[in-house]
Amino acid sequence: MSAISITKAVFMAALIALVTLRPAHGDGPALSEEDRRAAAVLNAEGDSAYREGRFDKALKAYMNSYPNYPNAHAYLMAGDTYWRAVLAANARQMSSSSPEACILTNKFFAEDAQRSLDQHYRPGLSLAGRAAKDEKGPSALRERSSKSAACLTTVQAKYAALPKTACVDLREVSSCLGEPLRP
Repeated sequence: MSAISITKAVFMAALIALVTLRPAHGDGPALSEEDRRAAAVLNAEGDSAYREGRFDKALKAYMNSYPNYPNAHAYLMAGDTYWRAVLAANARQMSSSSPEACILTNKFFAEDAQRSLDQHYRPGLSLAGRAAKDEKGPSALRERSSKSAACLTTVQAKYAALPKTACVDLREVSSCLGEPLRP
């Protein structure tokens, strides 16, 4: 699966999720225990696929969790998983191509990075911040995601200032993510 097809699939799934998203707090309808259980099942499916390195499947599971029960775990894991799917889709090309070959141009990268921050990391960190008020100390997922989001924000700003024809250095994205999480 190419990075472009992953990007299109993720965009459509995110758009559907955002349109159908029910707020976790506030004026929206109360979430049922059934909704919470459905989200937990989807998150468990996502975690299993993530551990197996099947990032496209993990991403779908996490994103399908949103409408059932918006939770920090699903949003933050979706952010990490999205970029791991992009890296996995380009891994063969990265290892087999010459140093002069451009694997991914900036044609859509800066916008995709901004969308990922807006649709995954920011809502997830907001939900994690709310949950942290009830917990003692920061969670490992929240800390890692916060660092990844800050790094990706810097990378996104860099490429937003570059021409669309610029070659994206995916090693920058990889360094923002670090080692795979342990969901």
